Amino acid sequence: MAQAARRGRPAGVDGEQTRRRIMAAATEHVAEVGYGNATMKSIAERAGLTSAAIYRYFPTKQELVGVIFDELVQVIMGRLDRATQVPGTLQERFVALLEESLACTRDHPMAARLGEAVHLESARIPEFQAAVDGRLRTEEKMYTRLVDDAIRRGELPADADRQAIADMLTSLIWGLTRLGATVPRARHAAAIRQVEGLLASGSLLPRSG
Repeated sequence: MAQAARRGRPAGVDGEQTRRRIMAAATEHVAEVGYGNATMKSIAERAGLTSAAIYRYFPTKQELVGVIFDELVQVIMGRLDRATQVPGTLQERFVALLEESLACTRDHPMAARLGEAVHLESARIPEFQAAVDGRLRTEEKMYTRLVDDAIRRGELPADADRQAIADMLTSLIWGLTRLGATVPRARHAAAIRQVEGLLASGSLLPRSG
């Protein structure tokens, strides 16, 4: 049977569905081969579209990957932020965040690897650098809020170095995220469980009193 020809803008298919198919194909392709090796032609083939069709939605590869990264950051950071809104101690809230990060990994299995590809290119693409910096600022704000809440409740010493603790939490998450981009899911989950164990033992955070 002859292979079906790739389509332009598919008849009867909503434009947003086509856009989403392009983004899904690009996410998989860039995660697999890296940003530099990814091509719009290959993305179009994976999406079952012509190259001309994909350019109607995204004029450049940079714009396409930038849109995907921004959306993933917004979705995942929103989920992590909501996870930290649960009542409880700093330890309990950070564990909730870690658990939600595992759920995000399951729901968006290519996100970490695509994020790694964007980070690698951020030194030469200012728009990517701005997106990476924006994610970092969002995370710092979230972790600083957790630390400040813990200080107000007396869980942490009043003179605790809030910036250092927030930076430590940020570094843990960024390290775990990078690990998730490079190792099997079970190994990533095991590392998260180790961090949760250290939190439970009180080894990671300064104690009040």
